Amino acid sequence: MPTKLESSAPHIVHPATYAGPLKDWGYQPDLISGSGKSDGVLLHKSPDAMTESGLWQCTASEWPLSIPRDELCHFISGSATYESEDGTRIDVSAGSVVLFPAGWRGTCTVHHAMRNVYMLNNAGDAAPPSRAVVMHGPANHPGPFKDWGLIPTMIEGASHTSGTLLHKGRSGESEAGIWICTPGYWNCHVTRDEFCHFLLGRCTYTHESGEIIEILPDTAAFFPKDWRGTCQIYETIRKVYMIS
Repeated sequence: MPTKLESSAPHIVHPATYAGPLKDWGYQPDLISGSGKSDGVLLHKSPDAMTESGLWQCTASEWPLSIPRDELCHFISGSATYESEDGTRIDVSAGSVVLFPAGWRGTCTVHHAMRNVYMLNNAGDAAPPSRAVVMHGPANHPGPFKDWGLIPTMIEGASHTSGTLLHKGRSGESEAGIWICTPGYWNCHVTRDEFCHFLLGRCTYTHESGEIIEILPDTAAFFPKDWRGTCQIYETIRKVYMIS
């Protein structure tokens, strides 16, 4: 299954080894040390630039960091340390998932050239930010997972969903976590922008236009609001997700 950035749901297969082309995104501002060279590719950027999703990489360096909106990062190669203003330290490497709440401030130190897939949400709580939420190894995370019920729009079978939340905004405008769904065939309507990094399982999304999107393990995809079509799950899906 090829990477397809020009799609009803833009997607990248095996983002850790994706060779590009990547766009030069310049250097991190106010560097403390290192080169801070960034490159990446967008899956989506809204016209108002408030919602963004893609693949980002950066060379070894250290710089001050301020997160403007809720941001989900799934680190897929390299290593880094994030330290918040209150001294809380987060060490990340391949397989780490971090939800940075809007307003998080601190420093980022990239030890070995780092790459992640991410989504910046279009909103965040106006209140002082909470601490970042960290999960390691989401593909093998044992849970516990909450029963989220059956898919209500089944065509064939009975797909059962479960998962766990990393974050949910107080007004419900931002949500991130792990989602699991068993095999079945159902109508799909994406009601809000959604970033997905599929970790396990196999499925096919068919857009109402007829476009077929094959999903295998380690596929990062962005489904825009009001994407409509069907989903056929052949092997139980597990994904890291963020919706706005």
